[in-house]
Amino acid sequence: MTATALAPSTERPSLSSALRALAQNAVGYSAARASRALERVSSRLEGTVENAVVSAEAAVVGEVTDVAGDVVETAGDAVEDVADDHGVVTGAVAGGVEAAVQDDNPVWGAVKGAWSGTRTSTKVLVIAGIALAFLLGPVVLVLLLVALLVAAIVLAVRRARG
Repeated sequence: MTATALAPSTERPSLSSALRALAQNAVGYSAARASRALERVSSRLEGTVENAVVSAEAAVVGEVTDVAGDVVETAGDAVEDVADDHGVVTGAVAGGVEAAVQDDNPVWGAVKGAWSGTRTSTKVLVIAGIALAFLLGPVVLVLLLVALLVAAIVLAVRRARG
């Protein structure tokens, strides 16, 4: 080997190449810091936007629910007014519609509507008839049993003679 190969290099990089390397390092460092800052801002924005969307959704759903409840309540009041002011058939139809709107059994609603559409005298007669049927039901049952017993005795006597 030669002495020149072992001697330390006295060549210095040129000023332009040193400045270029310095600028590249500075740009790389600045880009990394900007990237980290952008990631922090992005994560904060994501959380803020997500919270805003959830809040807006809850507000809209609550408002729609309130409006729908008001509409159903108004319709129910109108149906009750019609049922109270008119006869049995109108009351039955109005009661069935009201029950269907409120997700209840429309048949039971129609029965209640028809009952509310009847006059007081009719209601009294129906209740008196039901009470009379409950009171006289056992008596009718006993009379039927006695009639069956008499028929059985008559048949037994006829068979014995014949």
